[in-house]
Amino acid sequence: MAQVFYRKWRPQTLAEVVGQEHVTRTLLNALSRGRVSHAYLFCGPRGTGKTSTGRILAKAVNCIKPDSGGTGEPCNECSMCKAISEGRALDVIEIDAASHTGVDDVRDLIERVAYATAEAKYKVYIIDEVHMLSNSASNALLKTLEEPPPHVIFILATTETHKVLPTIVSRCQHFDFHRLSQKDTEDKLLRIAQAEGISITPEALRLVAKSARGGLRDAENMLEQIYTYYGCDVSITQVQEMLGMVGDERARELIKPILQKDLSAGLSAINRADEDGIDLRQMGREIVNYLRELLLLKSGLDKDSSLTAEEMTELKTLSAATPLEQIIRAIKLFAGIDSTLAGNSTLQFEMALVDACIDPVVEKTTSATTSTKQSAAATPPKHTPTAPIQHNTTPTYSATSHPAPPTESAPPTEQIKISALENAGSPLEQLTANWSAIVQQVPDAIRRSAAVAILRSAGVKPVSIEDDTIVLSFKYSIHRDKIAETENKKIVAGLLSQFFGKPHQIKCIYEPEENHLVREAQKLGAQIIDVEDK
Repeated sequence: MAQVFYRKWRPQTLAEVVGQEHVTRTLLNALSRGRVSHAYLFCGPRGTGKTSTGRILAKAVNCIKPDSGGTGEPCNECSMCKAISEGRALDVIEIDAASHTGVDDVRDLIERVAYATAEAKYKVYIIDEVHMLSNSASNALLKTLEEPPPHVIFILATTETHKVLPTIVSRCQHFDFHRLSQKDTEDKLLRIAQAEGISITPEALRLVAKSARGGLRDAENMLEQIYTYYGCDVSITQVQEMLGMVGDERARELIKPILQKDLSAGLSAINRADEDGIDLRQMGREIVNYLRELLLLKSGLDKDSSLTAEEMTELKTLSAATPLEQIIRAIKLFAGIDSTLAGNSTLQFEMALVDACIDPVVEKTTSATTSTKQSAAATPPKHTPTAPIQHNTTPTYSATSHPAPPTESAPPTEQIKISALENAGSPLEQLTANWSAIVQQVPDAIRRSAAVAILRSAGVKPVSIEDDTIVLSFKYSIHRDKIAETENKKIVAGLLSQFFGKPHQIKCIYEPEENHLVREAQKLGAQIIDVEDK
């Protein structure tokens, strides 16, 4: 059976380990000077070469005829090197700590440590995922790890350093393995592709390396999967398909309406993607990636990109016609989309698009003009014999009350100001008459929050006011539960508190359909306590 790429092309010398020069150079110096430690701790993300480096180190210390240059590298030709490379050396023991977590497993290891080697100079224990050992097992290992027999070397590997006992870390030489740079990953993939006879375009290779996010093993597995499915000739379109980037074209289709403020075209593109079953989360990530590329182009940063020449030409055209501030605003809007809200709902995409298409300067000017007109309409004519009636900027319970200072209910980032459209009637009547204005005229700081999006589009309405608690009715339980979350509840309570000029709390109830009996009971003084889902 043929070996998979990451095993077939695993490095056999320290010089072949990619992207970890700070580790390999130190180990080579120690080997050439005979300063090998009794215990090493290799830490870092998956697929960065920790276990491979441990095996190479095991070969180097046990090599029968090391290279004549005195570099400390193993020869990979003697019987010991071959036995270790093929995994049949009795004195190199690899242990998976994830499946040997108990103290009994460590006691068994400690007992075997004292035995002499079978054929090698050193007995090397490579313990992978050492952070998975229980506290008892870790403590049992401490004394042996600090003072092992002279023929024993421990190599511990972990992806989560913070979970390893500090007492273990202090007994080892500690090496941090870093994520590989994209260039290092590309170079290694190119060597593999050339050796395997794979013809892959530079753009496709770059996209594979970028998707691996610094993990070489992930990149090698991805390359093999693409090669197995598509054969020797690989294009960027095939890589995009294999990586599930089916929304790539849709993302490019949406970029232009976002930047050209074409709301109709943008909404159509979002809903077409949703109807065609495109993963909106993936499409959102690609939109942000394109906007980032656009930002870099606009800033004059010349860098390699995974985009094709055609895509780069299109982005350069958009970059020349779009102000930098507009690009930054679009990135903030789409990067802030909450992917957990209502699954693949288009709502937040649509709201982000609407905000991106509205010029903030024009929006503020329009709002100020509307407020001025409303104030002028509310002011009595000058020839009226009676004294003019003074109106507060927000409706209150009485003419003498004053707005209370901001409380914990109000969002801390910005004070909310709602124009008073109706001041007459009971507090509930005032709230009902102004409800549309309240949910539309909100500060920019909370405009994109999930709470405001639900208030705007989910058919929420106030049904009663009990002392300082406002009862809100929801048609769907999922919206009620979302608003009931602490942060969203705080935002909504802040909006309503600013409207009334005094602190208020909110209570969320679920009313799936209109119930005339409940309404009649409320008119007689009854209060809604709770509603159960049926």
